[in-house]
Amino acid sequence: MSSNQYPASPDWVKDLIIYEINTKGFTSPNGPESGTFKSTEEKMAYLADLGINAIWLTGHSWSHPTHFYNIWTQYAVIEPDKIDPSLGTEQDFKDLIDTAHQHGIRVILELITHGVMSDSPLIDRHPDWFKGESWGMIDYDFGSRNPQLDQWWVDVWSRYVTEFGIDGFRLDLGMRRPELWQRVRDKAREQGREIVLINETEYDKAKEWCETSGMTDVAPIEDFIKQIDFVQRDRYTVLDVHHKIDTEINYEYGRADTWGIPQWENWIDYAILGKMTPDMAPKWAWSSVQLSCHDDGWEDFEGDNPFVAQSSRFRFGYGVLFSGMVPIMMAGEEFDAQYKPLPTLSPNLFGGANPGQGTWLYGSMLQWDNLEEEAHRQMLADVKKLIAIRKQEGDLLAAKPNYTPKQIKRLPFQSNHPTVSPYMRWNDDSKIVVIGNIHDDEDIEVTLNIADLDISSPYRVTDLWTQASQESSDDTLRVRVKRDKTSGGGVALLKIQSL
Repeated sequence: MSSNQYPASPDWVKDLIIYEINTKGFTSPNGPESGTFKSTEEKMAYLADLGINAIWLTGHSWSHPTHFYNIWTQYAVIEPDKIDPSLGTEQDFKDLIDTAHQHGIRVILELITHGVMSDSPLIDRHPDWFKGESWGMIDYDFGSRNPQLDQWWVDVWSRYVTEFGIDGFRLDLGMRRPELWQRVRDKAREQGREIVLINETEYDKAKEWCETSGMTDVAPIEDFIKQIDFVQRDRYTVLDVHHKIDTEINYEYGRADTWGIPQWENWIDYAILGKMTPDMAPKWAWSSVQLSCHDDGWEDFEGDNPFVAQSSRFRFGYGVLFSGMVPIMMAGEEFDAQYKPLPTLSPNLFGGANPGQGTWLYGSMLQWDNLEEEAHRQMLADVKKLIAIRKQEGDLLAAKPNYTPKQIKRLPFQSNHPTVSPYMRWNDDSKIVVIGNIHDDEDIEVTLNIADLDISSPYRVTDLWTQASQESSDDTLRVRVKRDKTSGGGVALLKIQSL
């Protein structure tokens, strides 16, 4: 496919590093669920120092305080065009966005596409806008193509862009009417603004959900492709603990059987190189890789900690930041936050018994005091370094659109211990080799043949962790990778240049 079959994505998409925030639980200035726009704004300097450049804000509009899991969630929206007063005022919201922009951080807003709570005043005012139910809520009747509903939808989300400065939207459960989003993009461009649209699910999943909900008027995939920049649930990082990727993997062949995805014999080929059957190949302009998001946990989670990284530098670096895709992570992953549920969080989707025992990541009360402990500070320092390397080497390590050559390949190797395959990314001037150590109990040694790197001798090798550099003419490259879950471990990053 050529690039003109996709949306004209903003130039900054390739550099996105997305950090999801639940506004209520990200900070706790006055106890559980007391986070506000102002207290979130106070963390912008921290986030800029971390190095992320986009926040996915999952808390802004008037919503029900207990509908899902017995806590306030953006997903139980009452009126999407009204700011929830418990989070602050419209001015507080705008101040948060302005401060984020001043720190070089874009704001992507959560948007609930299917409907509103049954007690929403919108239903009383416009009963003809709604039809059917899902998730214990009343659904919009987009299939009727009611011009008043269509115009209201365009006006609401255009206002978030043109008046508040929002940089894009993540579409919960997926886009319904692509042509309405073209109108939102057009309104943004009239003011010199570009936005990004992120679908939660692949087209087939979104289409299936619409059809099972009685919404038969689903636009063809070609219309979706022209509006969606990338899909949030595109790829998952290797060994995602929530989605139960087999932790006893054959290390050469990562196995994945998640959300209906077939078992791919090689995780690198599937997740990084995008080698898959034609019907499953990415149809979007860009690919993304999710380390974690608010949906980690849920009712069927087996464990007590739904965070995915859990101090693994391997997952952060090898699986996410250097994979050629847009990375997505949940707040707290960067310092291996200990999971603490909000006191009212139920383990049941629609609330009920056992408050405080849920394991839904959206319902976490982020433990900033973890940073008083050395292990958490070391994790934060390493993640900051990994992000800085991605930005420093942006010419090689930024995401690439799916309609251009990936310039990434798996490398043959020898090792004293089974591990995942190294891979290489390159441009005309240099190459970066990414070597992962999945083991948290011992260091590994990996040997690569220089011929496989297509590099001429003599050459210079720079360790991007330490910036130490040396020249060599050896036919082989021997690398020691420290064990995972330790400072400076889990992944080796080598920049190689011919002299």
